[in-house]
Amino acid sequence: METVPRMDFELNRRCAGTFTTMVGNGMGRLLLTLSLGAAASAGCGSKTETTVGQIMSTDADFSVCSGTPAVRYAPGISVLSASGAYRVAIEAASTDQGATAPVPTAAIGYDTFTVAVTSVADGGAGSDAGAPPPGGLTMGTPPIGGTGEPADPYMPQHGHGASTIPTVTAQGGGAFSVAAIDFFMGGYWELYLELTPPGGAVDPLTFKICIPDD
Repeated sequence: METVPRMDFELNRRCAGTFTTMVGNGMGRLLLTLSLGAAASAGCGSKTETTVGQIMSTDADFSVCSGTPAVRYAPGISVLSASGAYRVAIEAASTDQGATAPVPTAAIGYDTFTVAVTSVADGGAGSDAGAPPPGGLTMGTPPIGGTGEPADPYMPQHGHGASTIPTVTAQGGGAFSVAAIDFFMGGYWELYLELTPPGGAVDPLTFKICIPDD
């Protein structure tokens, strides 16, 4: 099985205070939040403050992704798989922020993406509108380096990952649900997935997405 081609995937890639396993209760989530607050004061935060005249302003929204390759979520944003054989689009997003009804976009919280896969005969050159993927195509999260541990979402600028591994569920017709994506802070995130056609080679892909700061 192929692995994610990124040299900095290490087991110690998370900031001090983040968990490597799923946090299963409210107290654990509180501890994670407190730990992340401490990490932010040590340089893992996503906001910066600047003084303009006598007015103190705080970076917010999508400014946390300035200078990165991250793109803003919009229904239909897509990437090609590494081989160029498949185009994968995020058709819908929903975020569970705990206290209120889910937010119908990609945001800080536990996100769920509905993604659609199409086959691309021209390698993504644009002339091929896409065709249904082969029957039996599967989607999952790739292993990290030589560890075999599934890849969690990762923040390249901060050098840490999320506290949970996304769960992928096939919905039929080339559609998949990618749930439990723990975007716990705003910024540039990478979401790693892989496709495997029946009898074929693993084909990885990466979404580089901006989660706006609250």
